[in-house]
Amino acid sequence: MEHTARITVDGAPFGALSRRTGAWLAGAAALLAISGCASVTERVSPSVAPATPAISITTEDLVGNWGLGSFREEKDLARTINEARRYCNNPYVITRGPNNGVMMYLADQSQPSELVLKTASGRVYIGPPGPAGMPKDRQITSFQDGVIVAPWVDPGVTARYGTMVFARCGQAAPAATPARTTSG
Repeated sequence: MEHTARITVDGAPFGALSRRTGAWLAGAAALLAISGCASVTERVSPSVAPATPAISITTEDLVGNWGLGSFREEKDLARTINEARRYCNNPYVITRGPNNGVMMYLADQSQPSELVLKTASGRVYIGPPGPAGMPKDRQITSFQDGVIVAPWVDPGVTARYGTMVFARCGQAAPAATPARTTSG
């Protein structure tokens, strides 16, 4: 005859207590996890900033002579900037418009139109008057060292013309940082 020990807690077999306790603990853990996620989301979401960097540009910054180029792959940006600077002997001229905008060409147009700077969701656009981010707009993704990078909002136009690069004429390219040498 074999004897087995039976453990009870408050008259209930220990195994039954363990299952009830395990189920209760699992439910409590799930509630804590859900409440923890909610509180983390509340703390994080108001401080999340737009993914695009702040661009500071004015209409006056746009007026002048520009070398113009375009690229389709990000790896070609530096080469395109240099090519755009070479086109300053036949510059793309941006003048002030009659209503304080600037006169520029839109895609597939043979006459310049008055365009304005507009912002939405931390992004800067240039396009015809109206809401920001419309298909005829270009988003200014970068403006530094006299170079503007501006893809078209309409993907079909970007497919035809690429991402536009404007390099201010008469502004030298930034000096390259000299390579560090080590003596051995």
